[in-house]
Amino acid sequence: MSLAPTHTTPRGQVVLQPTYFTCSLFVDPAREDIDHLIRVYVERYARSPLPQPFALFKDIWDNQGWTWLHFKVFDSRSRDAFLKVTMQLFSERLAESEYPLPRAAALFGLYTFFATQPSTSAPPLHALAHLPVTIDMYQSLLKLPDVLETDFLRPLRPHIIYVLSALQKAQFFHILPPSNLYPLSPRELPREKFISDGYEQEAYATTNATKKKGRPSMHDKVKKSKDAVVALDKWLDKTAYTYQPPRATSSEDPQPVTTHILLSHPPSTTRNNYRAKKSELLEKLEPDYPYVTTEELGRAALERANLGVVSRLQKIDEEAAAKGMEIGGEGGERTGLRRVERAADELGKIGSLGGRGGLLGLLEGAGIGQPS
Repeated sequence: MSLAPTHTTPRGQVVLQPTYFTCSLFVDPAREDIDHLIRVYVERYARSPLPQPFALFKDIWDNQGWTWLHFKVFDSRSRDAFLKVTMQLFSERLAESEYPLPRAAALFGLYTFFATQPSTSAPPLHALAHLPVTIDMYQSLLKLPDVLETDFLRPLRPHIIYVLSALQKAQFFHILPPSNLYPLSPRELPREKFISDGYEQEAYATTNATKKKGRPSMHDKVKKSKDAVVALDKWLDKTAYTYQPPRATSSEDPQPVTTHILLSHPPSTTRNNYRAKKSELLEKLEPDYPYVTTEELGRAALERANLGVVSRLQKIDEEAAAKGMEIGGEGGERTGLRRVERAADELGKIGSLGGRGGLLGLLEGAGIGQPS
């Protein structure tokens, strides 16, 4: 007797990628759910403090359906991101800036979520053994029992001490450098932000249209390309953003600039970090500015750096011109090689925007013109 051959490959399953759990699609609703959990616990505890505050928390945890949260994701890679992000969202509410009662509720939630990870399922589910926390967060967490000194909060104290000792015994905390060094990965949540623009519905409708059998004809290819261009134009029109740039040095107001909505919010954190590092560098190179001479080492280093950048850009511009191309000419006096050359020439001219750093003053408007 022979058996008919059968395939052994299982059917494909839809798996959420780990990046979904660091995206605003998951982070924002999860953060709201955690805030709601803590708010309900604070309200019920304030209404009638019980001798067993952790029993009250477990009752709220079960009633809101948090018990089933561990069965949301089964794939190991995605589950690891899901557990880390969820626990990190709980740890956000442990900061010293929070009131003691919400901090206690957040610690109960973090401990319960960690301790209820399935360990006897078949097939086994991935479990998270350690949570990265910064050293300052860990130290403030150890001081939490000392904050619960009032009669209203004193019932929480033995439970907080037990939870902290249980987490320490399990070696749950993976200690990282201080938070001002941003050691967590991702650095902040959400890492990706989803922006709905209505184009998804159009693309979905186009994808689900009835397809013809056989190869697409040249007419179908051209029509599909034109439809894609039209859809792209509509999307760009919907997401266009017009703003009035600040007046630089001329007396006339600059023309409004139209750009994409994604560029409407400047990267303030990156810009501030850059400015701080630049100020620190210039302070080390020229600590006595503006009382410096061209013979000093710091000024000489700045001149060499400015000259090297300008020379390299001039070479790139010459190679582009030989191929009939133009680089950086779209923004008028605000962009292009001419502005870079003017900014480099401003080095050493006291009162000009590039007087101290030359090209390092481009962010402040160096090379656009002289201040009025």
